[in-house]
Amino acid sequence: MVAPATPADGYALLRAAIASPDPVIFLEPKKLYWSKEEIEFPLRAPGIGTAVIRRPGTDATLIAYGPSVPVALEAAEVAAQEGRSLQVVDLRSIVPFDDETVCAAVRATGRAVVVTESAGFAGVAAEIAARVTERCFSSLAAPVRRVTGFDIPYPPPKLEHFQLPGVDRVLDAVDDLQWEQS
Repeated sequence: MVAPATPADGYALLRAAIASPDPVIFLEPKKLYWSKEEIEFPLRAPGIGTAVIRRPGTDATLIAYGPSVPVALEAAEVAAQEGRSLQVVDLRSIVPFDDETVCAAVRATGRAVVVTESAGFAGVAAEIAARVTERCFSSLAAPVRRVTGFDIPYPPPKLEHFQLPGVDRVLDAVDDLQWEQS
């Protein structure tokens, strides 16, 4: 199951899905349809099952996939202006899950926030938070936080911006990561 966040990843993951001998579910974020990006061919991109660090950081790790990656990147940019260094991990692939990249990123910062558009209860964010907690428990300085869509029926298009995670909600979760008082 793959979820691209950029046009280049959309191209690369779709080609990898077509070439794969296994079935692949390809999630197509609607927001990506209108995105533009210069791509140089031949395109060299990690394959299915490989996450990438979209932005380095030292204070906390934002873990996202698909349409939530631009939200996480924007939140990291705003946080940088406020003096916080947030790392952004783009999963690119939900199954298989890249435990190695994600856990290395979380261990480096000691804090994690999972950002997804899906509902919070019994959703992908819950599984990611559980995996990170199980594998990185001794490295965590705070519980893993989740910023997800609300646990309600999906709203009509004109109201979906209220449902989906935004920069303010992501930054609120980062603020809740039990920062030590200096």
